[in-house]
Amino acid sequence: MQRLLPGHESAERVALLLSLTSIRSEGIQGAIHDHLVKGHAVAQAAALNGERDNNIRRALVVLEQVADMVERIKEIDWAERSEK
Repeated sequence: MQRLLPGHESAERVALLLSLTSIRSEGIQGAIHDHLVKGHAVAQAAALNGERDNNIRRALVVLEQVADMVERIKEIDWAERSEK
């Protein structure tokens, strides 16, 4: 399931998700921001930040995995709170 929607994510959410990864390249982070926050296509976001689009796609897979884990944790927390 795709958790991150291009052009529909807040800059703050993307920054927080990135902080949970080992992605440190400013170019890759910038391209991810341009894709997820501004809605640029991956290839365009990569070009704007001087990166190769396959590197951006790989980073997006990692970010999706992190976002999925965060959502799964939230679901567990929600279920535990609603049981009380």
